[in-house]
Amino acid sequence: MAVLSKPHEIYEWRDGETKVFSILRSEEGELEIHPRDGRPAKLVNVIRIHVPPEEKNTYPPYWDLTSQRLVGQLKSILPAAIVSPFRVQISAIGRAPTTHYSVSRLPERPA
Repeated sequence: MAVLSKPHEIYEWRDGETKVFSILRSEEGELEIHPRDGRPAKLVNVIRIHVPPEEKNTYPPYWDLTSQRLVGQLKSILPAAIVSPFRVQISAIGRAPTTHYSVSRLPERPA
């Protein structure tokens, strides 16, 4: 698997946070992360989701999602997001590094 190009834009979830993303396209790759809690650096699978400017008005126009629980859930629905556009709602449950996620498909993105 290819290492994702820089800059990296890791989305950091807060306990109880819910976020809706309109996904324009996605990439899958690897990234070396350096956990803040002192655990050693490690290479993880990452899903990079590209979103419209109205959802993220700063550069770069994407988010890197690094949680392996979240990556596992998104892998099965992202190919459909590109073929038939839709939004994804993600809710974080708990604090890193043991966060769990609820992932829901929402109605089609507005035009």
